[in-house]
Amino acid sequence: MTWLWEHEQYKAWMSVPLSDLILIEGKPGSGKSILTKYFKDNLFKKESLAKHAIVASFFYSHREGELHTNHSNMLRSILYDILHQNETFFFHFQSLYRKTLPRGTWTYDFLKKILLSLKSHPANERLYLVIDAVDESDGNDRHDVIQLLRQLCRNDSNESWPCVMKVFVASRPIVELSHRTEETKVIKLQNENNADILKFAGSFLRSELELPSDILLQITDYIVAHAEGVFIWVYLVKEKLLEYVQRGCSQQQIFDFLRSLPTELETFYEQILNELEKGNESDIEYGIRMFRFVLFACRPLRLAELHQALTIPDDFDAEFALPDGSFNTKVIYRIDSRIVHCGGNLLEIKGLSDTFSVWTSFWNCPLTYLQKRIVFRLCIKLFASSS
Repeated sequence: MTWLWEHEQYKAWMSVPLSDLILIEGKPGSGKSILTKYFKDNLFKKESLAKHAIVASFFYSHREGELHTNHSNMLRSILYDILHQNETFFFHFQSLYRKTLPRGTWTYDFLKKILLSLKSHPANERLYLVIDAVDESDGNDRHDVIQLLRQLCRNDSNESWPCVMKVFVASRPIVELSHRTEETKVIKLQNENNADILKFAGSFLRSELELPSDILLQITDYIVAHAEGVFIWVYLVKEKLLEYVQRGCSQQQIFDFLRSLPTELETFYEQILNELEKGNESDIEYGIRMFRFVLFACRPLRLAELHQALTIPDDFDAEFALPDGSFNTKVIYRIDSRIVHCGGNLLEIKGLSDTFSVWTSFWNCPLTYLQKRIVFRLCIKLFASSS
């Protein structure tokens, strides 16, 4: 991630004392959110220009529901962050604040006007707006919000604004952001994180595959060439490759197997789920129940919680709860192995000591919207076929 500070587009965006927008664009799983968090966490340490700046951020997310996809909520969050860090911005809110009393409602249009008015703040302030996962926002007003951000960063040759607005946006490729990219600084992650992909792939290949170094080098080259900057794809290849090599195989078979793996994430997920669907009836039943519990829980379930939940049958009755030992006969031994077997590479156990949790995750974050959509579709399909 350290390459960011020296990237040509980033330096052009950061160094010029004018309002400007930079777009971090990448495929799902390419590390956009990780890079965004890295930027936000290290901005004050790495950039002298940002030492006393105001940083406001928002993360759009399908997983969290309407509150985290709504553009009015994004504007409220951004404006709250700014006002919380510098109360001198309050006079931008005053006139509209009085108009809303006693109703106390802040409309979308009011919020947009306030944000735009910040450009005219008389003090020489520097603001950084960090907005992640714009592709997961509500599509109805997405174009309007992106135009708002562009307008916020527009530098009129006839006017000079003392307040500098720097907008850092991360998103997968979407049509609303592809428009007029010639006016926007753009970093395409698939062109930049090959070094990180190489480091990650090389580390697990050397440590977990007992193969000659020349074969490892060829495998690494193949993975880096086909990853297109997507870390989750590399992770899935790793899991499949380790499983395959443990059976015993030749060099030719290894490369034939690698070439047989999908190079697109959605196709890869479909393949994993199709393999789960081919399991026996008991495995499919447990897999569906695991996905139901993990996907729709309000928080990550502890391993012990999922263990107990899986022990209780769907046709639960009072007799099952009686102290006759029937509950203990249903407890699954080696629950961790059962989760891996029935959940494929889409369920993972993470944590320390007695706080292990079961996640639908890679890189300590919940399942992406794409993964969740595919898994949910499979659950419906399998449930219908088994009922």
